[in-house]
Amino acid sequence: MADQTHSAVDSLLGLLTGAIKDEARLLGGVQGDIQFIKDEMDSMNGFLLHLTKMETEHDDQLRAWMKQVRDIAYIAQDCMEVYMHDLSPPESGFWALISHLPVLLRTAPARRRLAIKIRELKDRVREVGKRRLRYDITVPAAKPKPKPVSKDSTTDEKREDFLRALEVEDDHRSTGVPSPSFSTAIHLLPCNLPTDAGPVIEKIRVKCVPDHVQSMKMLLRALYAYPHGTKEELESLEDKLNGKAADVPEEVMVFCYSKLYTHYKSCLQYLTAFLEEDSISRTSLVRRWVAEGLLARDEGLQTMEEAGERCFNELVFRGFVCPATPVATGQTIKSCNMESSVRDFVVAISKSENFVSGALPTHFRYQIDIRKIARGRGQPPQKAPLQRQRPWNIWDGLCAVPREPQQDDDDGKLHPMDMVVQKLKNLPEEYRLNVLDLGGCTGLKKRHLKSICKVLSLKYLSLRNTDVSRLPRAINNLRKLETLDVRQTDLRPSDTAHIVLPNLKHLLAGSIRPAGDEIESLSTVQMPRKIGRSMEILRHVQILDGKVELHEVGHLKQLRKLGVVLSGSEDNIKHLLRTISKLSECLRSLSVWITAPPPMAGDGGGVTLDNKDGTDGISSSPPKYLESLNIKYFKGTSTSGSLPPWIEGLKLLSNITLRDTQLSANGLRILGKLESLCCLRLRRDSYTEDNISLKKGEFQKLQFLLIDQVCPTIRIAFEADAAPKLQRVVWTFDKNKKMEIMAGTISGIDNLRSLKELELNGDWIDRQDYVNQALAAHPEHPLLRCSFPDSSPRQ
Repeated sequence: MADQTHSAVDSLLGLLTGAIKDEARLLGGVQGDIQFIKDEMDSMNGFLLHLTKMETEHDDQLRAWMKQVRDIAYIAQDCMEVYMHDLSPPESGFWALISHLPVLLRTAPARRRLAIKIRELKDRVREVGKRRLRYDITVPAAKPKPKPVSKDSTTDEKREDFLRALEVEDDHRSTGVPSPSFSTAIHLLPCNLPTDAGPVIEKIRVKCVPDHVQSMKMLLRALYAYPHGTKEELESLEDKLNGKAADVPEEVMVFCYSKLYTHYKSCLQYLTAFLEEDSISRTSLVRRWVAEGLLARDEGLQTMEEAGERCFNELVFRGFVCPATPVATGQTIKSCNMESSVRDFVVAISKSENFVSGALPTHFRYQIDIRKIARGRGQPPQKAPLQRQRPWNIWDGLCAVPREPQQDDDDGKLHPMDMVVQKLKNLPEEYRLNVLDLGGCTGLKKRHLKSICKVLSLKYLSLRNTDVSRLPRAINNLRKLETLDVRQTDLRPSDTAHIVLPNLKHLLAGSIRPAGDEIESLSTVQMPRKIGRSMEILRHVQILDGKVELHEVGHLKQLRKLGVVLSGSEDNIKHLLRTISKLSECLRSLSVWITAPPPMAGDGGGVTLDNKDGTDGISSSPPKYLESLNIKYFKGTSTSGSLPPWIEGLKLLSNITLRDTQLSANGLRILGKLESLCCLRLRRDSYTEDNISLKKGEFQKLQFLLIDQVCPTIRIAFEADAAPKLQRVVWTFDKNKKMEIMAGTISGIDNLRSLKELELNGDWIDRQDYVNQALAAHPEHPLLRCSFPDSSPRQ
């Protein structure tokens, strides 16, 4: 909670500092009030900053005081933003005053009300400051908070070894061993733990095994991730487990929760906002954490989103969240969820820490309510009394707000989106709405978006997979917006051209749909004409003028993920390669969808991301930190059958997806030499040979291989010492071809020492005896999954 409050106050101080520097434009009588608010908030911020550096639990009085500080910071920031943007006087000078006189006259009542509001805030700030002294609210004695451990490849490999040790215990249980010893995992615990803690850990293991094996695994994960505990803490846990009515899973989970870093606890509690969701998107969750200000910037990380990714990975490692679908070790988790016991625990801990109301924290409760209403599962808001309604919020409360037209459904009930708009109008003044996720909602009209665009505090707006078709120009009112997600919508491509959002960091667009017999087509929106220099993610956007638009993209020095859709003309390819070269120091992910070149472009030959004349400069300055690459050519335009040579020098490239690239066997050899490649997806027409062969010494880090309707491939071979870490193979056959699984179709399964799962999808003749025998003889006993077009998956 201290991190969140500190973030809110820190943001306000920046605004107040800018306002005071511009003294000439302050209203009479307001300057002194603003200076007082700044001085008081500055003192409070120092106190909060000290709290964020201490590893200590906040008592009830301290949490109540921090909540009051955060509420005041939000209201004050709203006041100052309205004033500085809409109501501030003109620059000094006679003619400037004359031209601004009509505005001054029109806004005089609003400016007077704002001055009164700031004076009231001054009194509230003074009282909150006195209250801390009155109740002797101080920082509890505690040791400094340990910093999150910096991660590198060695750390990740050690964690993988530890997780494998835990999995071995499960394998032993499946073979009839009733009581796992966890001896290997305990031996791999960091040496930071007290040397005499071993006997205590063994006593706890006896209490957890065999009935609560998962609890023991979670405890060992916590001790591995947080090796700063003491023997006394472990003995206290042992005493609690020895109680007659002890709930072992709950007591262990409380211990593990206590070992989370403070801001990680806030991020875990935020998962209560997804109680109605079957699965939670990893990227959406991380961006919402950032928008809500729940994260602290870790050393060695450039962006808050990277801090969010680290937090997510830590929660997965510790067992608080788990992948929604099985993934191989090292494979990126797309979505997650919580097991029922963890979910119940997180809800309970959120309520207990929010002692003021005895319910979920305010920002969780409103997020859940809005989400329920938008999905059509919430209760209609109470009708307002006949007297004057509360204004929309402080920023719109300065002038009259017209009522939005509302529509009833056929049964007479208010439409869910109208209910959302009404809910937004009735939010308390102290509540800062940072996140609005309308993903998957129906009935979203332009008039609803116009109302939503009045919520000036929004930092995250998701319209993903909605039926919205137009984006109003009022979207530019959301000056704080950092994430705009319009994926899987039918927006007009030109609707994003007019976007001018100075703080926008993530623009996510593109709608991938089947088109007849073609597996994928991508429709998307145009590149905004004005892009802020803080842009970090831009995908997927349509490039119409490669020379102008890609030149602008090349100046985005914080851009980490780029996805573009463009025609395969020679000029476009040159401009794209130059842009990639300019972004060589910051680009982490690249997705390129090339459509058919214009009719008059050259001789209509093949397309590749490589300039034969060497003028693009990318060979001398490749994107050396690139981790993910996605390439799709328009069917029939790629005739090179090879990969651009600059890919060979990408030392960190770990994830590759290819479509319609017509890759040859030589291209597969290039991929096999990439030293960091963990995940390879070969989709429709990405490969030209009828035999995919992974040869000796290749794909040393590969853990996941997907082959999806790659024609005319009918055989897969794994040679000895190829892909030693491959855990999961998925092969989907061409839907127009009936396959026969027999000896030789998949050979060398016994060479895949780490294989855990083989999945076969498509219309094939049921002769799986060979595969079953090969898997049965495998020392890891991999799982076989089969699905057919006319039935559910078989195992």
